[in-house]
Order: sequence, then C-alpha cells, then structure tokens
Amino acid sequence: MSASRDTKKTLADEPRRLMMIYPFEQITVTQLCKGCGVNRKSFYYHFRDKYDVINWIFDTEMNNIIVDSSSLSGWVHLTCISNYFYENRYFYKRALEITGQNSFSEHFRDVMFQGVKKDYHSEIGSAEVTDFQLSFFTDAIVMAFHRWIQSKSCMMPDEFMRQLWQCAKVIQSITLESED
Repeated sequence: MSASRDTKKTLADEPRRLMMIYPFEQITVTQLCKGCGVNRKSFYYHFRDKYDVINWIFDTEMNNIIVDSSSLSGWVHLTCISNYFYENRYFYKRALEITGQNSFSEHFRDVMFQGVKKDYHSEIGSAEVTDFQLSFFTDAIVMAFHRWIQSKSCMMPDEFMRQLWQCAKVIQSITLESED
C-alpha cells in the first residue's frame, strides 16, 4: 500500500473512533487531523471535507466486499450491504443521522439509485423506466435500511432481508392483481 493510501486509510479510521463518542456535527477536521497526526493540508489533499471521508469509507469498503458487481444481482448487493451495515451498525447509525448536502444519507441514496437503475433497466428495459419509478424504489430501499439500522432492537440482516423480500412480493402481487 502506498504512503498516500496509508494516510487516507488512517484519516478514514479516525471518524469511526470519534463518532462513537461525539455526534458527527461536533467533529472537526482539526480533530480528525490531530487524532491521526496529520496536518490539514494532507487532509484536504485526500478529502474535500469531513463528509467526503464518511462517503469514502462506505465506497471503499463496499468495493472490497462486492468485488465483481457486474455478475451479482441487485438482491445479492442488498444482502451484502445489509451484512456490512449490521457489522458496522454503530458507525452507520451515526452516519445515517447526518443530513444535508454531501451527507452520507444523500450519498447512500445516490449509490442505491444507480443500483436500482441498473437492475430496473435489465428487468424492464430502459425505454419503459421513469425517474419516478427509480426514485420510488430507491427511496423505499434507503428508508428501509435507515429505519432498520436506526431501530433500538436492530434485527439480524437475514431477518431484515427476509422482511424486505416479503414487502417486495406484496408489491409484486398488488401490481399483478391490478393488471388483471
């Protein structure tokens, strides 16, 4: 691993530690730098802001989990994400509380939107897909993850995915009934 990559990884470890103690809004770039012995210039070389660090953590770790995403179905992706979120639930519980521009919530929705779009296009065909449909399913999935990871008694990922699957089957059933 290069020195630059090591520095970036070190900077990314610090918010995990600090978010166990403080709400994200109270964490400053100065604290992140001080905690890992890096100057602000190095921080800004690697990241735009503290929000970018959180998004980078998710992107990097998900890329390590889902190595060849082109061959995996959307459902397998969701299962991987649910297992990853559960293993890191204390961090993501705090990360999902962050709202606004550049927040993890916004980033997670953008990532999920692209996944839904890819799956929807392969199932339906691109000519029939509307932004409304993509947003509907994206928002449903993102909110399900948000409510699940934020709940006090966070169920196991396999149970969460089972319940999500049940919801998908109900939507499919209702849709098929309305077509008759």
